Amino acid sequence: MNKTVFFIARGCFCLIFIVAGIGKLMNWQGSVDSLILTFSEWSMHLEGTLMSSDIHEVLVSSAYGILGVATFLEIVGALLIFTGIKVRMGAFLLLLFMIPVTLIMHPFWFSVGSEMHREISIFLKNLSLIGALLYFLVGPQPQRAS
Repeated sequence: MNKTVFFIARGCFCLIFIVAGIGKLMNWQGSVDSLILTFSEWSMHLEGTLMSSDIHEVLVSSAYGILGVATFLEIVGALLIFTGIKVRMGAFLLLLFMIPVTLIMHPFWFSVGSEMHREISIFLKNLSLIGALLYFLVGPQPQRAS
């Protein structure tokens, strides 16, 4: 019974990552364009401070590679947790994905009005997922049946 419940729980948890990762693969150019737009928005907000035009150009020219690594971390991490084979490794990979995604893709502090509320909601959802991943990473692991 516990094995079944753990399997269902892992599946429910991982579904968001698997669907999002496959969505990126199915609309690769749109995902790259969205990432480039995000880099441009950060550049606009930080103009004259931390993000120089050189850093912006490096990020834009690396968008395909950055998205490739992110998608790999997202899908492989989720599959490792879902299958129960290497749950801690999967949690670690997803943390490597979630922390920068949360901070970079959902900067509610740059938004106003309804857009700010939307970004805060996504940011907080991501924080809750990060909390669950930390639990998967350091919490007790269910014993595998022999």
